[in-house]
Amino acid sequence: MNIRRIGVLLGKELSHGTRNFIFMFATVIPIVVSLVVALVFGRLLSSTPRLGIIDEGQSELTPLFLSQDYLDTRIYTSADMLRRDVENGVVEAGVIIPPGFDAAVQDGTNTDLTLYFWGEGLITDRATLITSLAKNVVTVSGRDVPVTVEPVTLGEGEIVSWSERLLPLLVLMTIILGGTLVPAVSLVDEKQKRTLQALTITPTSLGEVLMSKALLGVGISLVMGIVILTLNQAFGTQPLLLIFVLGLGAIAAAEFGIILGTFTKDINGLFTVVKSMSILLYAPALINMIPQLPQWLAQVFPTYYIIGPIQDIALNGAGWNEIGGQVAILIGLILVLLAGLAIAVQRKQRQAAFAV
Repeated sequence: MNIRRIGVLLGKELSHGTRNFIFMFATVIPIVVSLVVALVFGRLLSSTPRLGIIDEGQSELTPLFLSQDYLDTRIYTSADMLRRDVENGVVEAGVIIPPGFDAAVQDGTNTDLTLYFWGEGLITDRATLITSLAKNVVTVSGRDVPVTVEPVTLGEGEIVSWSERLLPLLVLMTIILGGTLVPAVSLVDEKQKRTLQALTITPTSLGEVLMSKALLGVGISLVMGIVILTLNQAFGTQPLLLIFVLGLGAIAAAEFGIILGTFTKDINGLFTVVKSMSILLYAPALINMIPQLPQWLAQVFPTYYIIGPIQDIALNGAGWNEIGGQVAILIGLILVLLAGLAIAVQRKQRQAAFAV
């Protein structure tokens, strides 16, 4: 292969390919979806924790909470309504202040305070609410008091926000759209216009053409993956390892895209194949969104070994020791796809350069 010719072809792909609908779709849609998710589930425009209070004894705690502008404090009159709102995430926490609470803490009498938490709330919000409660109790008592705070988690047992559950789907969608669809559509478009046959008559080889399209897919997939992770502040503690794994995923996606483009005759056929395979491609991310499902099911699907290590690094702080096995399988998948692509190219070369 000639590196200079590959560079020229890649420049052509960047100048012409970036103008089509698929390129815009692969770059704009992930960002839009990510911003919507951050707005709805991550509270992009507001990071104020929400607290519900039932005050059964006109405690001084209530005005103290209401005066703190870093909290969104709401007054309830029904314990059942407060529990229901905490379970549904309307408020992140709820507290019922019993009668005589202030007098008890001021006299140094033992007293219990039960604090309800939404199971899917952010850990940072929980820490803010607990700290605020402790500070206000001390203010009411005027000194250290023996108050027992009993947290009760309502709703989902795992404290995993929807923004975290959706992140693997966003990243996987970015990798597949950029790494698979962009090169596949470009290749099919060349076949339909018969420009691919014209290119291969010149000194440019078929391998160089495919390499340029694959590099475009890898580049778009990698850049957009980094953008999505940045928007979601999910680079974890090892960003270089995360980018490395993201790059491997982009390579696998681009190889798959070239294979799809090789065997597909027209755009309609390509989209039919992609739509029919969507559930298989996105299954690991969809399973991750439903904690009640056995999570080992995700490992049945090849794309798990793209998104699994990325999720572990970004959200769980995993290092090489934890993801090494998954990365080894991903590299094996890349080699298998590469072998399949070589066989496909040899087969198509015997059919007059992909003639449609």
